[in-house]
Amino acid sequence: MSIECVGRELMVTRKRRHQWLFRGFYAVYLLVLLVVVYRSFLWWNYSVPPTDLTNRVDACQLHYGELFTRGILESRRSSGELHILLLGASVAEQTGKILESKLTAAAGIPVHVHNAAVSAHTTQDSLNKLESLMERGAEFDRIIIYHAINDVRMNCVAAEDFRNDYTHCAWYASFNRKKQTGVMSVKETVSDSLDKLIGLGEPDASHIAFGDDIKTGPAFRLHLEQMLRIAKDAKTPVTLMTFATHFVEGYTKEAFDAKKLGYSAGQYELATELWGKPINVSRGVAIHNEVIRQLSSEHPDLVFVDMESELKDIKYFTDVCHLSAAGLDRFADVVAEQLKAALIANDGGDLRQE
Repeated sequence: MSIECVGRELMVTRKRRHQWLFRGFYAVYLLVLLVVVYRSFLWWNYSVPPTDLTNRVDACQLHYGELFTRGILESRRSSGELHILLLGASVAEQTGKILESKLTAAAGIPVHVHNAAVSAHTTQDSLNKLESLMERGAEFDRIIIYHAINDVRMNCVAAEDFRNDYTHCAWYASFNRKKQTGVMSVKETVSDSLDKLIGLGEPDASHIAFGDDIKTGPAFRLHLEQMLRIAKDAKTPVTLMTFATHFVEGYTKEAFDAKKLGYSAGQYELATELWGKPINVSRGVAIHNEVIRQLSSEHPDLVFVDMESELKDIKYFTDVCHLSAAGLDRFADVVAEQLKAALIANDGGDLRQE
């Protein structure tokens, strides 16, 4: 074999070796890049530290960060002041500051309203929060619960897919998975991204018709009963309220958007369709309010506030359920009036259930 042929073969061999080295380094580069992207994704979306290869997650912190950022977990009973937990959604969240002011005036001692209410949340969220708070040692002198309308959204699913714990909604299915496993695996990440379940917000157009069948009554009752049981175990009294709404006769979304229905201006001005068909929203809230009345009659130790009867005038509303400045003031006045006797009993000692 000539020297020229040998040289050519050496060059080909060297070229192939370089190609394989390049491919090997490129594969390693892609693998490292994939790991970095995945770790960054876990850190950004689920607060998993990049150096924590166990991928541990706290389901409560991920889903209910307000319990941490608002200092609610640190609540402890103490003499000379009262600590009240407020559970609900956007309407309850609106009332936090003015409620604290009015309750302090009624009690004659400082009242701290720990506002755990968050927009779009349902009774299942409040149950999840209350369980987590009690498990982590939080203490309260009273719990106020104000729910009804957001649970109506959970009806927008086929009857065979409906679940009492609302895990037919991706938000709750995700919470349960994280709580059960305590880790964020690739499988969990994919499930969170690809779950074909209903969302927590406005129902999809293809699902709205399912809302004709109001399925949430028993689930709504179950969630409230579980919260009452937890409160009783913690020797914490509860205030349960019916949910106030104002459905305008002849409502249409077009008239609402054109501000022709007489609602006041305010922070929230949302069309009723955000929760489903208006007729179904009305029916759902009525069913949930009846559940609240039934539970209140079955639990005479509760302080029951019939807010539905107290807030009737359209001037109190900026849409079907959210409150105007006048509505917030009236809401807080009603709660303060009906809780005053319990609040001034003492610094909280006599308020606790035996």
